[in-house]
Amino acid sequence: MSKRSEEAALKAYPPKFTEGKRHARRVQSPNTDTHAPIRTIFLKGYEQAEKDLALTKEDLELLHTFLYAVKNNKQGCFTFTRLSDEQYQEVIRRFLEQRKK
Repeated sequence: MSKRSEEAALKAYPPKFTEGKRHARRVQSPNTDTHAPIRTIFLKGYEQAEKDLALTKEDLELLHTFLYAVKNNKQGCFTFTRLSDEQYQEVIRRFLEQRKK
């Protein structure tokens, strides 16, 4: 689990400890963190959202096309020099590295 997702989960659901029985059917010790189960669910959702929103090579290629079009005032069909897959991956790596700072 990423540090960022853990921090967000703790901020949303800080540890909350019970002081005895909460429900007659469930016996809980006095040191039970009642937010632990929901924090686990929050973490899974947060990490899935990060995966869904991750920048891909295809996204970067589209952005590159749009930037070229805007810069050169192009519309419709046009051609430009596409970068290699490795170059797009390097751009993504540098972007993610910079975003972590």
